[in-house]
Amino acid sequence: RFERQVLLLPQCSMRGGVHPLDGARGGKTSTSSSPIRPYAAKSVQIPMCQAIGAPSVPIVQAGDQVKLGQKIGEAAGFMSLPAHASVSGRVVSVEQRMLMLGNPILTVTIENDGRDDWAELTPLGKDVESVNAASIIPAIKEAGICGMGGATFPTHVKLTIPEGKSCDSIIVNGAECETHVTADHRLMLEEPARIVNGLRLAMKALGVKYGIIGIEDNKKDAIETMKAAIAGIEGLHVMPLYTKYPQGGERQLIHAVTGYEVPVHGLPIDIGVVVLNVGTAAAIADAVLLGKPLIERVTTVTGCVKEPANLRLRIGTSASEAVEACGGYKEEPYTLLMGGAMTGICMPDDKPPIGKGTNCLLALTEAESKTPAEQPCIRCGRCVDVCPAGLKPFLLKHFCDKGDLAGAQANDVTECIVCGCCSYICPARLALTASFKNTKDAIARQARRAK
Repeated sequence: RFERQVLLLPQCSMRGGVHPLDGARGGKTSTSSSPIRPYAAKSVQIPMCQAIGAPSVPIVQAGDQVKLGQKIGEAAGFMSLPAHASVSGRVVSVEQRMLMLGNPILTVTIENDGRDDWAELTPLGKDVESVNAASIIPAIKEAGICGMGGATFPTHVKLTIPEGKSCDSIIVNGAECETHVTADHRLMLEEPARIVNGLRLAMKALGVKYGIIGIEDNKKDAIETMKAAIAGIEGLHVMPLYTKYPQGGERQLIHAVTGYEVPVHGLPIDIGVVVLNVGTAAAIADAVLLGKPLIERVTTVTGCVKEPANLRLRIGTSASEAVEACGGYKEEPYTLLMGGAMTGICMPDDKPPIGKGTNCLLALTEAESKTPAEQPCIRCGRCVDVCPAGLKPFLLKHFCDKGDLAGAQANDVTECIVCGCCSYICPARLALTASFKNTKDAIARQARRAK
């Protein structure tokens, strides 16, 4: 599968998609040349639910002194992750807090003492070759690693191959197609060895022969840097991809790199592929070779802030403190997003903390945030052309507006990846993506009630 693609399609792309604002207009220019800068928060709020799956169970209480990297929450089963202190200091509280998604989340708040005293770390080897393959996936779970591109799916679950399935290649996602976000770009430029080591460790854990790093060709410096980093390492390849959004989507990236499509209602492993974000790969290297849990990540802080930057933030840093580290706002923000302009989640204010999947904090002015009023659909079909999932958005909108969940499901609304391409391209300015997201949420609620 992989050999055919490399030989015949040296530069590839996905089906559908759009070309949203890039460069200065898309917000990347302000931070693409900004080196990663570390910042340690004065205090952190660490939710016990930071990934898909069951929340972790707190094992600390108010008044406890904790060290950096110390476990503060135990995993509650296979589909769950432990939580770790991202600063050393005193536990201020363990309580339910309203953060982002409308439901209270059990949260551990820690006041930073500024000493960064690490808990005892247990590396599994000094290099990839010296690590026992069987110890890699357990170490990944113990480190609390999940997808850092935004999906937050537990990495140890993704790397646990179901019986009857096999994996022949691991793809590292360096596309970073979303507007405004440059965190992965800078990570590839500045710390390529961590990414390569993490990929090799994942390959070793699964006995996989091929590792492919897919990078869009608007990041030529990253392509060259990663090519230099893999030079001489058997089985590793860097694949340039034509620049198109949402090529960073898991299924879209797989199609671009392998030429194969993940089946409808299927998973990447159904065609023998696992996808990891570049940040996730780097975190794997830290966990296995250094014994460090996932306690920080690179986040782009941009928009109407005085000094847009790529910050290495501790998990649990509030958005307000991250903006403060960038000089504060240069004008009053109207919309605050966790993520880029296409897929970012609106924040109620700048108090919520960044999580393991937060690659960007974006502040937009009122002028940038205004949405035109919807007009009647003109049946132009542009939404069909750009849909990377092969759906018919104009038809789905009809079912969603009627509240016809059965009709929406019959037309595969659950396959919508909520990328925003249809809304972006629609000349009638229909709120297509929002309708699909609300309908998918309603279907999920209905399924939960039925259990």
